[in-house]
Amino acid sequence: MSYHKENLKERLIEIAWEICITESWHQINMRYVAEKAGVSPTAFYRHFKNKSDLKAELIRRGYELINEGRENANTFSSYGAHYIKFGLGYPHIYDLMFGNIDSDMSRYPDLETRSDAAFNGVIEGLKPFMPDAAEKDIRIKAVHIWASVHGLVALLRRGDSQDSKSEELKWIENNLEEYLEMTTFS
Repeated sequence: MSYHKENLKERLIEIAWEICITESWHQINMRYVAEKAGVSPTAFYRHFKNKSDLKAELIRRGYELINEGRENANTFSSYGAHYIKFGLGYPHIYDLMFGNIDSDMSRYPDLETRSDAAFNGVIEGLKPFMPDAAEKDIRIKAVHIWASVHGLVALLRRGDSQDSKSEELKWIENNLEEYLEMTTFS
């Protein structure tokens, strides 16, 4: 195996991302990622101190995708739909980001900043619909929406196929923006 590769760190992240998308985070180990990159495990450790550092990189990339969707959304509901589609399209990355209880993410303060940016997108999106509301009330509504969206992702992912989902869940999945408008502002 050779060590010297251009942009090896980015290549290792990309390989781990692909493994996480197709298999799961639990399938990733440094030896496997290094092997797929064609380098020695020692080369891996020149770019990452440990597996948690690699995990943080994958979480960063997930937040980049979510926050790009927030920036590109033209309506509040389109941001919510983007967020849900992210959870459905990248289930293992989503679980890594939001079900992450096995390591100390406080070592990566930028991840909290990225998470806050995603949540602040909900708060900012609500303000035009609640112009006279106190900041506390807007934040409470944002938490409710945040929790509902995460719950909806879980419900939509629960069925292995469209055939096993109820008619209501099929409709919701196919009409996310309409569903969000119907349930958020009524």
